[in-house]
Amino acid sequence: MNWLNSGTDHQSTIAVLPDIAAAYDTLYQSLWTQPHLPAQTLELCRLRLAQLHRSTVELQRQEYPVQEGKREHLTHWDTDSRYSALERACLAFTEVYAMDTQAITDELAEAVKLHVGDAGLVLLVEALGILDGRTRLSLLWQLPASIHPPTAEGA
Repeated sequence: MNWLNSGTDHQSTIAVLPDIAAAYDTLYQSLWTQPHLPAQTLELCRLRLAQLHRSTVELQRQEYPVQEGKREHLTHWDTDSRYSALERACLAFTEVYAMDTQAITDELAEAVKLHVGDAGLVLLVEALGILDGRTRLSLLWQLPASIHPPTAEGA
């Protein structure tokens, strides 16, 4: 329960605004099926935002399965060999985005574009806005963390 309503998760909290909830859900779900950026990479960016914002509830959620070990070692993405060059470029971009969008350099953008082109970069920027917003709403709404964190199988 939070101070806005009796919702216990994102879906039940936003459900009090059904028109907005439906449109938001459609937009959010489209992130995971778009062709410009691999969903696993997007999930790593979502998780990194959750880490940076210290959002336990968002860290415990799983939108898309990631390769074994990547979730657990995400704080070391920049030095861990499990992460691809694309993932590292997107995670570097994500970290700066989370701190100050105006600090994003041309070099960070070019590193992403090298792997996914202009469309992938645009998708990443738009997706980060949605993912960052959701993470911040989870904190604002004081959503409780699950007692059952996700497993490698996607529970």
